[in-house]
Amino acid sequence: MGTVIITASGKGGTGKTSFCCGAAVALCALGEKVLLVDADSGLRSLDIVLGMTDSLLFSFSDVISGQASLKEAAVRHPIVKNLRVLTAPASSRPGPWVNQQSVSAFLQNCRAHFTYTIVDCPAGLSDVISYFAGGGDRAVIVATPDYTSLRGAEQAAQIFYQQHMEDVRIVVNRVRPGMIEQGDMVNIDKAMDLAGLGLLGVVPEDKEVIACGNAGQVLMLYSQGPAVQAYDNIARRLRGEKVRLMQL
Repeated sequence: MGTVIITASGKGGTGKTSFCCGAAVALCALGEKVLLVDADSGLRSLDIVLGMTDSLLFSFSDVISGQASLKEAAVRHPIVKNLRVLTAPASSRPGPWVNQQSVSAFLQNCRAHFTYTIVDCPAGLSDVISYFAGGGDRAVIVATPDYTSLRGAEQAAQIFYQQHMEDVRIVVNRVRPGMIEQGDMVNIDKAMDLAGLGLLGVVPEDKEVIACGNAGQVLMLYSQGPAVQAYDNIARRLRGEKVRLMQL
């Protein structure tokens, strides 16, 4: 059976979706079979970042309601081998059939077909996160090194603890070493303390993340920037490998 990783953030703008894409593609490069699920109903954006806007027809809600099978709805990425993508509903309301029990059953189905399922949850503290948290195996909270984001990360983590998930870790994203040295950005140790979470990885600020996202290009295929190495390191840690933190 595969592993389901639920990603969340206490607030928007942390780069959570870019992280999900980067980690998923890195896992595929390591030979894993990966499903990316966009759980952000109404504000879905995985399709844009992955350059798949015209190919994702069915949503996770369609699978849960029985309108489509997982095989039909999860679309193969045109370039990245072993990657399939399942979008969110276009409506901000995924449907009355989306609840704790149905989402858990859906994720169990995902486990049977993929070695890793990565769920990109909406920013904030919505009920949807609770539904997915209840059926997940591990959680990653993506935060930027500033006080408001880290407070949000701490609150998001509580959702997972309430669902009895023990493996909850933080990725500190968009880190600027120069600002940390000047005292204008929270350092990594303090970020961990403020969020109350163990560290999964650190991702440096990389302008190519935005450039590739806007162009619909997969960062891991078109860039050699620092974020690519960071995502690869994190993917290896998710597989259980011991990898040193990047020198920023």
